[in-house]
Parts: sequence; structure tokens; C-alpha cells
Amino acid sequence: MGPTRLRDTALTYVMVVGLCCSLLTSCADANRIVEPEPPDSLSDLFGPVLFRADGSAVGTETIEDKAVVAIYFAARACPACGAFTPVLINFYDQVRQDEKSFEVVLVSLEASAQEMFAYMTDYAMPWLAVPFDSDEATALPQRYGVRWIPTLIVVDGEGKTISINGVDDIYGLGDGAYNAWLARSGGQ
Repeated sequence: MGPTRLRDTALTYVMVVGLCCSLLTSCADANRIVEPEPPDSLSDLFGPVLFRADGSAVGTETIEDKAVVAIYFAARACPACGAFTPVLINFYDQVRQDEKSFEVVLVSLEASAQEMFAYMTDYAMPWLAVPFDSDEATALPQRYGVRWIPTLIVVDGEGKTISINGVDDIYGLGDGAYNAWLARSGGQ
């Protein structure tokens, strides 16, 4: 590994750990929902293509019919993400097993696309990811005011924000988080 690559990797690690370990807003601000203008469609939010852990691409229209979509901001270098990712996978598997209308979309804060796919593969993430380094991957953390990771923003099928505290919702409500989100969205 050359000195430039080593420096970039070290800087990325410091940035990710800093995001993971520091809260840059007060607790009062953390409970406030940032309500950006809802997108026209989930394709406008995520872009036209999403990726599976194996690198295969699917069109965003595959999630357009979901009642609840969780946007997962995470990176493998973050210890809290390492603790929450298996919890989210179990939650995802249970909700999908119950045939509920749900999807997760990863927004990776890794240093490269290869590291994003390695993270997805290492954890056997069953969900999709926004293309690494895409305009959407850059815009989404800003859109939702993400200040630390892991962050789980929950939106309805039209992209309207349901929860900015998805991590806490899952830890606090377990499988019941899905029904709480659905109720907040006005869904059945």
C-alpha cells in the first residue's frame, strides 16, 4: 500500500470513528425530525440503481412498492455499527419472514466501493446499497442531517420521513418498531 493510499485510509478511518463516536448535536436536536421536501419517488432519493452484496445491480423500482424503507448509514470501522448491524439483520429477516412491506438501503461511509461490498458480504447483508460515491450517497447524509453512525432514517414508500431514530426504535421496540413506523406513516 503506497503512502497516499495509507494516508487516505487512515483519514477515512479517523473520520468514520469520529462520526461513530461523537455526537455533534445536542440531545434535544437529536430528537427533532429533519423533514426535507419529500422526493417525487424513491428513485429520486436513491438514484436509478441499487446494489446487492454480490455486486449485482437492480433498479430502484424494485423497492417503489415498499410501505417502509430504512436508510442505514454505517461503516465497518465503526464499533457501534458492528454491534448494530447484526441486530438490524435479525430485525430485517423477521420483518421479511412476516411478509411485511419493508426494505433497507445502505448508505456506506466506507473509503471505497470495494470496502462497501466487503462490509456487505462480511455481514451477509440481505439488503441493497446506494452506489458508492454517487451523488445520492453524498447527498443523503446531508439531506437527513446525519451527525453520527450508525443512523437509521425511516421513510415511507413516498420518501416522507417517519423516524430519524430507527436505531433506538429497534433497540427499544424490537420487532414492534415496524408496526410503530407503519402507524406513523398512516399505513395499515
